[in-house]
Amino acid sequence: MSKVEKGKVAVLGDRDTLPLFKSAGFKTVEVLSQSQAVEAVFRLSASQEVSLIIVLKHVLSDEAKFKQQVAHSRVPVFVLPTLHAPGEKVDVNKILAKALGMG
Repeated sequence: MSKVEKGKVAVLGDRDTLPLFKSAGFKTVEVLSQSQAVEAVFRLSASQEVSLIIVLKHVLSDEAKFKQQVAHSRVPVFVLPTLHAPGEKVDVNKILAKALGMG
């Protein structure tokens, strides 16, 4: 498995989880709160050193509000579920029906 090109993907999260991403070659930024995550997203996107930002879900207090706050970021922002904040269950049949125009 090759390392990610340095500076292309940044991961925002907590001190305990970030070493895993850093060892895989990702740029990491420690954040302790949602407001720090929002500031980091705009700082990183303005610097043009990253093309994708991943935020670990458990550092956010309100994911929907966070997505609204960073909607105008220059780079895509992806919220990654973790063991501390798992993702929502996915209904594949509902997604397929919607994709086919039947739902």
